[in-house]
Amino acid sequence: MVFSAVSMLQVPAALAEQQEHPFFRTAQYPAWSQMTPEQALADARAAIEESREQLAALAAVSQETATFENTFQAWYEAGENLKQVANYVFHLHTALGRPDMQRMMSRIMAETTAYKAEGVHAERIARVLQEAAAAPWVAGLSPARQRFVQQTMQGLRDSGVLLPPEKQARKAEIEKELSQLGFRFNSFVQSSPLVWQLVVTDAAELAGMPRGWMQMAEAGGRELGEDGKPAWLVNMTTVPAAPVLRYCQVEETRRKCWLGTTCAGTARALDTEPLIVRILELRHELATMLGYANFADMQAARRMMGSGQKALDFVDDMLQRSKPAWDAYVAAEMERFSRACGKELKAVNPWDVEFLNRQLPPERSSFNVNALTPYLQADKVVSGLMRIWADLLSLHIEELPTACLKPGETPPPGVVETWHPDVRCFAVKDAATGRHMGSFYMDIIARPHKRPQAWCLPLRDGEPAADGSLGEPHLAALMANLTPPRAGKPHLFNHGELYMLFHEFGHMMHMMLGHGELRAHCTAEVERDFVEMPSQLQESWIWEPEALALFTSHYATGEPLPERLAQQLSETRGSNPIEMHMRMLCASKLDLELHMHYHDKYKGRPIDEVSEEILRPWLFPYTVQPPSDIRTLSYSMAEGYAAAVYTYKWSEMLAADAMRRFKTEGVLNPATGADYRRCILERGSSVPAMQQIRDFLGREPDPAALIERYAK
Repeated sequence: MVFSAVSMLQVPAALAEQQEHPFFRTAQYPAWSQMTPEQALADARAAIEESREQLAALAAVSQETATFENTFQAWYEAGENLKQVANYVFHLHTALGRPDMQRMMSRIMAETTAYKAEGVHAERIARVLQEAAAAPWVAGLSPARQRFVQQTMQGLRDSGVLLPPEKQARKAEIEKELSQLGFRFNSFVQSSPLVWQLVVTDAAELAGMPRGWMQMAEAGGRELGEDGKPAWLVNMTTVPAAPVLRYCQVEETRRKCWLGTTCAGTARALDTEPLIVRILELRHELATMLGYANFADMQAARRMMGSGQKALDFVDDMLQRSKPAWDAYVAAEMERFSRACGKELKAVNPWDVEFLNRQLPPERSSFNVNALTPYLQADKVVSGLMRIWADLLSLHIEELPTACLKPGETPPPGVVETWHPDVRCFAVKDAATGRHMGSFYMDIIARPHKRPQAWCLPLRDGEPAADGSLGEPHLAALMANLTPPRAGKPHLFNHGELYMLFHEFGHMMHMMLGHGELRAHCTAEVERDFVEMPSQLQESWIWEPEALALFTSHYATGEPLPERLAQQLSETRGSNPIEMHMRMLCASKLDLELHMHYHDKYKGRPIDEVSEEILRPWLFPYTVQPPSDIRTLSYSMAEGYAAAVYTYKWSEMLAADAMRRFKTEGVLNPATGADYRRCILERGSSVPAMQQIRDFLGREPDPAALIERYAK
């Protein structure tokens, strides 16, 4: 056992010394109190000048003097401090919500964009790298370095730097317009619900609504009635429409409110369809300009799938495998709705679903997940989480002493500086050798102004030693917004927060353990459709009784979690809602079909009609289908997950299959954990992700592993 929450690792005092450029890659632990907005701008400008010098040196490399170090490695490292400044500024903004840092972040981004637009030595550098890639010495490089050469050249092709000048100019125009369209799309989606409202002037139209809601609606409509008569306001903000769908006895009122709840992306002045069409057209033009058949192929080229068609084949296969469970669910739901109506239904009005559910609630398990909360003491959960993964992965995780300083203050010797008093810091070492793998900050308690939800951010990737072994440790931050402690009350988490914590810790272990010959192959660079696999795998432990026993006990009595509750929780993992599973698969199919075939199959047709045609076999039998999910699917319209919404289900499938091995060999089996660490966590992106999975499983991944969760 290798986790210690009490012992404190001594940190060299020299690492806390003030730096001339606190935002640069210098000390192992940053001096956060020195990171002012003004300093950020100064460091960004210094980093831009440094980048200019680095690129000038790269451009001067001749074919005769070229080596891996002065070409490909130099290309990767050029502007590294500039990226570091932006990373730290982004982190401080999201962690503290400081408006001054947000303003500075925008200013730095503008200056960085202007600098990159200069295209300093771009054509000459492209020729240097092309010549180097074709040089005979590349064949003698290590596999990791050869892989990086290939990755770099693919990146250059996709960047457009190898295109003729006129096409480079057109590419810049496309990317600028896509950025503007993406911003407008998100703005329309967010604004649509704010402009919808329903004014009711006859109380009979709201029959069945609770008294408190009626009072709220009447107060909202006080200024909207005619001739002093009362009116009731329904909207999506102050007087929510959702209760109307559940309680109102008047079908027409429910119908109007359902239209309101589905108005995002459809409101006349905020219709996202023209934006979607234009985005699809521009993406297709961009992809074909770069030599791809379609945008899905372009997105998949550097991912596990390799092509859009392979991604679509996966989604179609998952849909077919899920159909028996989906058909059974639909039949059961329609039978319930028919009983509630007193007549057989072939389809149901979407505005009647919540109302009918209230008349005839579905059968539910007697298990209430909230019964776990008294057993989830915050400190014990955190220490237990680390204990599980320290033991499984043969690690030593130690907490470091910390201090949150004011500008100008110096931390005591051996103390790590943080950006907020709530932040803790941990060092991760190999249990056998004592080698320092990395350190991470943990800032998981909710507070005002912090960015919502949870995330892991690599702050600085470790530098390999000269012999290719791990040299400089990694640094990262685990961020969340979990329940804060209250005076006089036990500090408890709920099961949803437990899920969030284990999920993010999966990312963290990936970041801490990844190492290889090149820093360019750090964990952050793994294929996008693989990055969620470790996090989705590690969240599985919150359902396992053997693991739960290590971090659960009643806050008042100290009694362990009853076996009955642990077993019931474990069983609920197999009852994930099939409708959510199918909705994600449908979104993935729609996303891929449109990015692959809009230009040759669907162009000029209404987006809702196209969506219904594509998804018809998988749609719930409503009398009226809601507007297409693509109208509000920000993931599809955003750059990172465009034509890649399937990523979530693909990663979930890989994680489910990997969990099969743990379940077979023991969820706390250190031998299995050692293989997981060796085959996957340590490799970063130095080896293709599919090879990592094959090495861990001993075979190809099996999609049936995921379907098993929904077929019970």
